[in-house]
Amino acid sequence: MFKNHRIVVATAAAMLGAVSGVHALEVAAIAESANSVVSPIEKVADQLSGTWMTTSPYKSVKSDDGTMNEIFMTMGVSPITIQGMENTLYIESSLSDTPWTPFRQAIFQLYEYKGKVRLRTYTMAMSAETLGVYVGLHAAPSHFQTINKDQLIATLDVELDVSGSGFSGSTPYPYPTGVLGAVEMTSSVTFDGTTLTTTDRGYDANGNIVWGANEDSSYTFEQVEPYAVAQQREDGIVIIDYPASGSDVIVAEGDEMHVHYSGYLTDGSIFDSSYTRNAPFVFAYPPGNRAITGWGIGMDGLSMGARRKLVIPSELAYGPGGNPRANIPGDSILIFNIHLVHLNHPEPAAEPSAQTTDEVDSHEGHDHTDD
Repeated sequence: MFKNHRIVVATAAAMLGAVSGVHALEVAAIAESANSVVSPIEKVADQLSGTWMTTSPYKSVKSDDGTMNEIFMTMGVSPITIQGMENTLYIESSLSDTPWTPFRQAIFQLYEYKGKVRLRTYTMAMSAETLGVYVGLHAAPSHFQTINKDQLIATLDVELDVSGSGFSGSTPYPYPTGVLGAVEMTSSVTFDGTTLTTTDRGYDANGNIVWGANEDSSYTFEQVEPYAVAQQREDGIVIIDYPASGSDVIVAEGDEMHVHYSGYLTDGSIFDSSYTRNAPFVFAYPPGNRAITGWGIGMDGLSMGARRKLVIPSELAYGPGGNPRANIPGDSILIFNIHLVHLNHPEPAAEPSAQTTDEVDSHEGHDHTDD
């Protein structure tokens, strides 16, 4: 997480009072003053963090009924902790109609260079399957799973300057790329915590712009309400929902659920997936002994078509013994990406008609032994 210089200053103030006899109220004033100071790195991180959406549609898609639906680009950005690094954020980019399937997952790192703040971008050097363990965790950054700097590849730096109430900057020089015929690219960004504009350009071997010229490469985002909502339960389960993904049909006791899922360990390895079998897991709700306790709890309130992520503590999964058959070690936290693809409501038993009841009573009063 971000290195907090304010804590260091406040601690120093307290030590000053202890060794020099400074009055307690004066120490408190020094500490309060320290807490009011925000470093440039902290300000940049604060202004970048949040949920963003483009102010203009990225594209329009025709639905089955012929209507046109506008699709926007979205981003979720949150501070996270990475082993061996400081001042890091996780960024997840997706389209507004499928926010549970990001097209980009990356890491930002903020650092000081010659008196300025630089933003360095990293690609997460992992398979698409492994990246699934991180999807949606910008909504619950304290549960961001194990990662270290050796799993990251630096791509480019953006040097930032103060610009009004925010920051703006660009790459100090072109960076190598191989995207769409370009051999080099540049990038720039401007943001103030309310809006964020990015511009990328690619150049061929002769220095000509081959993509991203002018407004074609510029996207302006604004802060919006989160499209992924996290709930931390008292039992330790974390539920991340995508509210726009479901319908009004909510699972009820006795319903037959058809659920597609991928199950992960915290290192990103998949221990089970219904997609590899090309068949959803079918069970009656609640699943009882057909599933771990946390899975049953995690199905509560799920709606038809909904997407959900579950982070289940060990004590509500397989506990100290693990599940050797599934290659799940003891005391493992389990993570699931879930899609409720179908829901069967059992039809209530029909009430017998008056005529049927009379016929039953008549037959019950007849002595068939005399026939």
